[in-house]
Amino acid sequence: MQQINSFQDVHDQEIIDGNPRPGFSGIGPLRGRQDYSATEQIVLDYFFTRTDSNVYAATDNMPNELWAQLMGQFARTSTPARDRALKIINSTAERYGSADVETLATLIEKGRDVEQALEIVKKKASEWVSKWGIDYGHASLRDSGVIRMVFEGISQRFTKEIEAAREGAYQEISTRAVPFTPENLGTPYELRGTGFEQPVQDLDARLIETYQAIYDGLIPHLHKKFQHLREEADEHIATALGKDKEKIEEKDWRVNDKEWEGIIKSKAFDVARYMLPQNITTAVGVTLNARRFQDQLTMWQSHPLWEVRVMGKVAQIESKKISPELMKYGNPSEYYLALQPKLDNLAEETLPEKEIGTDSYRHRNVQSKLVSASPQLENLVLTSILFNGTDGRISMEEILGKVERLDEAQRRHIAVTAMEDMGPHDLYAKIMEIGSLVFERVYDIGAYRDLQRQRGDRQQRNRYGVVGYNMPKEVAAIGLEKVFEARMDEVKELYEAIKANPEFRDAAEYIPVMANVVRHVVTKEPVQMFYEAGLRTQPAGIDSYRSIIQQEMEQTFELMPAFRGLVKVNNDYYDLGRLPEKVNSKIRKAREKTEKMA
Repeated sequence: MQQINSFQDVHDQEIIDGNPRPGFSGIGPLRGRQDYSATEQIVLDYFFTRTDSNVYAATDNMPNELWAQLMGQFARTSTPARDRALKIINSTAERYGSADVETLATLIEKGRDVEQALEIVKKKASEWVSKWGIDYGHASLRDSGVIRMVFEGISQRFTKEIEAAREGAYQEISTRAVPFTPENLGTPYELRGTGFEQPVQDLDARLIETYQAIYDGLIPHLHKKFQHLREEADEHIATALGKDKEKIEEKDWRVNDKEWEGIIKSKAFDVARYMLPQNITTAVGVTLNARRFQDQLTMWQSHPLWEVRVMGKVAQIESKKISPELMKYGNPSEYYLALQPKLDNLAEETLPEKEIGTDSYRHRNVQSKLVSASPQLENLVLTSILFNGTDGRISMEEILGKVERLDEAQRRHIAVTAMEDMGPHDLYAKIMEIGSLVFERVYDIGAYRDLQRQRGDRQQRNRYGVVGYNMPKEVAAIGLEKVFEARMDEVKELYEAIKANPEFRDAAEYIPVMANVVRHVVTKEPVQMFYEAGLRTQPAGIDSYRSIIQQEMEQTFELMPAFRGLVKVNNDYYDLGRLPEKVNSKIRKAREKTEKMA
């Protein structure tokens, strides 16, 4: 590859006559088909702004229901959204007799009413969203917005900038759905054609090899070690169903071979993914109101990383086709362009390296430490609960004074009254939304990748670096501890070599892998704490981020003992986290079947 010397070179290469070049792909491969038939092209042009680019927007012709389904599918497939749209239209036509792609193309060409022809597609898409968004608890599928943008072939590093707006609705391809192969890796613009391009590719190749070795080694290990859990799961299902299990076939309630294999593979992947670097590519779908999207365009185009900046420019070009008046203001900011270098210099001046602790580069257990909390936090929350029952004749300060004099039983009574009778889908009441807790987390980037999505938090994060790493215990169990450590040492060596060159310093952030730890400071109020505890301690969660939330909740309960036991938090450890989810699903489906037979 030819060396790129400046962002202007990137811009001039990728943006031609005010539009992204045909086949624009960013640092990753161009995703999806490029052999659309004439009728397919007509339909795609009706629904999307581009078919030959990794960044494209949905037009106003896109039904909200179909868009919601396309976004909801992101986590389980790497097929681009436009290709899936064609598939959904044709499959719905085949099953329910609605208009297929060819029929829609004819209607579009003739200027006929397409809305009526899409009624069945919208109905079935709505049912799909209802099933997964309500029945299975994926509430984010029900979000909506004005600007709907797809970013394909982007780095994992960029995803954290895309998902920064709290108001946004995001769906990202699961790391399980993107094979860790050379063709799914991107070379950062800054390093192309330099002496670092080949070392990055060589390290990626060794990471792929180790990733595969961990995955392949864990499959037989997990099968052998946890076979008893499968037997216990079947016993649990049988006990829960009682005599009802005799009314249906055994295959309808036992965990079958395919399901068991899926659980084993999920666990193996959750461990192997610690080897994924930040230049592995993925895709993100964004639904965001136009005003906030405009702000994001400015932030992206003012970012130190060239990938983020050029993607921001292309996103602005595409979004102007949907909202030209607002999007034309989403330009780079001189303030933000200069801010990160200022922060780097400020930290170096104020915090000389010799004064900073230099822990050895090693495995670090994940940890979250309470840094700060509102004084009298429990009193504040109890006061807020009572305050919401008053008519304004007594002040917050007066209520607080009375709460301070309550005994333990009275305090518990207030907490229980506020939280009792909550249903499984009820949100914690905003009457407890007061005060704050500040935690500093030190944990793997992979876990940060998941918890960063809790956008109700106020968040700060240091730059990605190589201060340590977290190695899952399963790696040592299959004898690959030394191999894992060797890869981590190589990551550190290359990261430091790139960072030492001021010209490439920013691009060093692509080198750390998911195992490397990051410092992440979050500020939350009690309601957000409670919500996150229920969501992120479910058995199917990753071990490291479950541990983080468990630690934070224990520290919270020390400050708010009246609420202990009232919050949905799962403190158990699961060797195979997805097994309980499967067991509950089997029980539910078996009961539904027996009820229909009654």
